[in-house]
Amino acid sequence: MGVHLFHPFSKMIDKVPAGAIVAVVKREAQMLADDLANGRMQLEGEVHSILSFCRFLEASQSGLEISPVTLPMTDTAFYRKTTERLVNAGKLPSAAREHFDTVFSRPTLKLLSSVP
Repeated sequence: MGVHLFHPFSKMIDKVPAGAIVAVVKREAQMLADDLANGRMQLEGEVHSILSFCRFLEASQSGLEISPVTLPMTDTAFYRKTTERLVNAGKLPSAAREHFDTVFSRPTLKLLSSVP
């Protein structure tokens, strides 16, 4: 039985003011990490997606690079919208847009272009 986290997570983030998004995502990641460490979840699917976005936010704030990640299109679209909100609110540097493309968009487009 799969864990369905993305939909409630995305609805929650949509309702949070831009200034609080990074803290809320980090807290969610801490809870997921605790669940992983205690064997309540596995690192796959929606858990992987949310943790990947948290890593992206942390890297964008600190200027670090992370490896590209392929996620479902719906997740990628939501994270792009959220990244735009954060850049527009001054919570992420404008370079986060390009960083987002490198981490999430390009791997997804590459995967789509390889489908016959």
